[in-house]
Amino acid sequence: MIINDAQAFLAGTHRPSICIVGAGAAGLALAAELDGAGMSVLVLEAGGARHGDSLADDYRGQANAPHPDPSDYRRFGLGGSTGVWGGRCVPFDPIDFEAREHVADSGWPISYDEVARFYPRAMDHCDAGAFDFSVSGSLPSAAPTVAGWPGNDTVLADRIERYSLPTDFGAKYRRVLAASSNVTVLLNARCVRVHARQADERVTGLDIVARDGRRHRISADRYVLAIGGIEVPRLLLASDSEGTGLGNHSDRLGRYYTCHFENLAARFVPNGTPIAFDFERTHDGVYCRRKFQLSDAAQRRHGLRNCAFRLHFPNYADATHGSAVMSSIFLAKSLLIPEYRNILGSYADGAADSKPSAHLRNVLLGIPELARFGVRWLLERQLARRKLPYTLVPNADGSYPVEFNSEQTPLASSRITLVADADRHGLPRAKVEWRLHADDVDAAHRAFIVLRNEVQRSTACRLEFDEEQLRARLGRSIPVGGHHLGTARMAATAAGGVVDGTCAVFGLRNLYIASSAVFPTSGHANPTLTIVALAVRLADHLKRSGTAA
Repeated sequence: MIINDAQAFLAGTHRPSICIVGAGAAGLALAAELDGAGMSVLVLEAGGARHGDSLADDYRGQANAPHPDPSDYRRFGLGGSTGVWGGRCVPFDPIDFEAREHVADSGWPISYDEVARFYPRAMDHCDAGAFDFSVSGSLPSAAPTVAGWPGNDTVLADRIERYSLPTDFGAKYRRVLAASSNVTVLLNARCVRVHARQADERVTGLDIVARDGRRHRISADRYVLAIGGIEVPRLLLASDSEGTGLGNHSDRLGRYYTCHFENLAARFVPNGTPIAFDFERTHDGVYCRRKFQLSDAAQRRHGLRNCAFRLHFPNYADATHGSAVMSSIFLAKSLLIPEYRNILGSYADGAADSKPSAHLRNVLLGIPELARFGVRWLLERQLARRKLPYTLVPNADGSYPVEFNSEQTPLASSRITLVADADRHGLPRAKVEWRLHADDVDAAHRAFIVLRNEVQRSTACRLEFDEEQLRARLGRSIPVGGHHLGTARMAATAAGGVVDGTCAVFGLRNLYIASSAVFPTSGHANPTLTIVALAVRLADHLKRSGTAA
């Protein structure tokens, strides 16, 4: 059942078996998996039945440039931030779970296989089709991305990324949970404190604030924090009267904060070679895009981080792209939500915006192109259930900017802390100190050189860049705004992290974390699919262990 009025619900006596904090991708996937499992489940959501910006101030904090404010890419409401995600679904690779000598503090306490067996169910939750991310296994036409070149043992050219609808988890599971006999979703109920009796290694209750501002205490047998990678340490740090933070036995809580870092760098010149650039449909009707990756062997040989390269559309702001579509998007960018406007700005490629008259000229000369695009956008984006993810328009000169996206080394100095300022409910605001290691910039530089050498050795294409300018540009890379990882890392022992291999907090045996906060390393993959896979895995663990804590 779904209840909007927390006050009425809390007037009764309720002690669920499991209390889940957060109704985003992790929380609702977990709740859906526990539906019908024979145990009472309570899901707490700070927002209402629909997404809204009225509670955005509760997420606001401080961040060092170029990291965005913690409120960006976050949403309250049933479904959480899935209301604004782009839908990109990418699994982690086996190497991401390994302890690698060239990546400090790498290695998960669980194996790739332990997570991979839950990816198919996660794909179902995300509406992303089959768990197959190869060109040969997914596409009706298995023609190589670069004609005549299927890749080699250094560059993997057979990889794709799949896209969700994008699925708003709130819309997807609203009816299921409303009809559930054992899962209750309590809206407008924000958790602001976790109470623990550390001598007994147990959480004893949660403080929540209802819509009318009144505080209530909720108790359960077991608790799951299914909130973001910034909000997890924020809540746990604020919940300890000693000031060190719950679960912070080894000073790991809030540390090792990573995002993926990305930039537009280099230019891919086909020289007449046919290139697969646009979105394609898989056998099961899912939108996908191709990408290049460097093999595990190449990463080890060259001391690289896991990264991906995508052929990109040209800078919207530079009217020399010659596209009426892109000029129209640039002229209308004020209509986009702030996060998407920021994305456009991040792809400016260091060039000044063209004059509006130059963009208007593109629009007027390209009215037929714009009309064709308008029909496609209406049919494939506005009216379709499975939506075209975004606009892909090639450059007028036939070249492609190269988008680079990479994991970064976990650093203890890259962290989330609290500041004295508090929000309206008295919860201290988060301070983000994001750091990018110089070794990561060097590794990114080497990755481009490896890709350039292989492309030019094996094809008629070229990858163009000035090495010194490339290094400088990579050093100015931006963190991916919505990917908040590693702040309550998973480890084999309490000395190395915050949660164990089951996502239980060390020293608090009835508290679990379902969040990208537990990722020890980030790989290059968008985190949502793996967040959901870990939530599904946790659901199985909770069902097996019954009411024990």
